[in-house]
Amino acid sequence: MTRLRASVNGVKLGNLTLYTVEDLSKVLGVQISTIRALLRSGKLKGRKIAKRWYVTEDNIRTFFAEADTYSEDETTETAEADS
Repeated sequence: MTRLRASVNGVKLGNLTLYTVEDLSKVLGVQISTIRALLRSGKLKGRKIAKRWYVTEDNIRTFFAEADTYSEDETTETAEADS
């Protein structure tokens, strides 16, 4: 498995690496509020501990795999609406 490539190390717990909202914002180049909105909506899975969100690498991979499916579904719905 490849790890996120950036200057962000995340929090290490044994073999598990957890990323904060701030880590993901920096790595992905999006606003912190965007990451929080994705977590609140459940599109990106994470855990909130002591008022701080943590996301595993597996959850990040799942989000991007599902995001491809959402994009295809949205394209199909838009094409059908235009017909």
